[in-house]
Amino acid sequence: MYRFFTVTFGLGWALQALSPTSNFWLAAAMWTPALGALAEGFRPPPYVLTGGQRVPYWGSMWPAGLWTLLTVASTLPLHRAEPRAEALLAFLLAPLTPVAVAFLGAFGEEYGWRGCLLPRLAERWGYLKASFVVGLIWALWHTPAILLGYQYGWRWKAEGVLLSILPTVPLSVIHTAVYLRYGVWGAAFLHGAVNSWAPLYYLLFPQLLEERWLWGPVGIQGAALLLPVAIAAWRKYVAETHAGQPNPQRRGES
Repeated sequence: MYRFFTVTFGLGWALQALSPTSNFWLAAAMWTPALGALAEGFRPPPYVLTGGQRVPYWGSMWPAGLWTLLTVASTLPLHRAEPRAEALLAFLLAPLTPVAVAFLGAFGEEYGWRGCLLPRLAERWGYLKASFVVGLIWALWHTPAILLGYQYGWRWKAEGVLLSILPTVPLSVIHTAVYLRYGVWGAAFLHGAVNSWAPLYYLLFPQLLEERWLWGPVGIQGAALLLPVAIAAWRKYVAETHAGQPNPQRRGES
């Protein structure tokens, strides 16, 4: 897998280093795991992309919606919502944004993380343990962007990189569960929902933006609320399999 990691981290980190100049570079970096997978010679059969079935729009994205609702509901008793003017438009567009994000970059990440890397690691550890490892790698891959202020607003603080592991690992478990049922495209739609719906929290509670290390989806609050969502997603999509291994017939394997 050295080609995968060389391209994914080498090119991905280089593009993230340019992120302060334009968000375009962050979007471009999202495609580097796919480029790494292609460099590794990964060419998935069709069922790996779709789970062998039509990917339902909401069926693959409900964990992101549940997570967002839980963070909002658990904040309201403690903080008053002070929505920004653009919040209404953002919520009206919310049903469409996950697909846009999936095509703009989330598919590139999922093609690499879930399509290529995850099954390789699962051969040794099973899909649940492999999800933890992929989650850790996924968090570390974001290192340059986080050190430059992305996600927590902290510049050159290693604490941001370490903190990002808390939500990313359970998110990886959720993405694995959806991937095992709906393939790379299902995981990409979920990834798009996470990236586009989680920021809605800070449109409702802009006063908490400076404390997002604690409050909201990317903070300690969000990481804690991801645990029940991850359990629910795993039980719904993977519990019927043995030890977290995919059902060969369901995945189209023989």
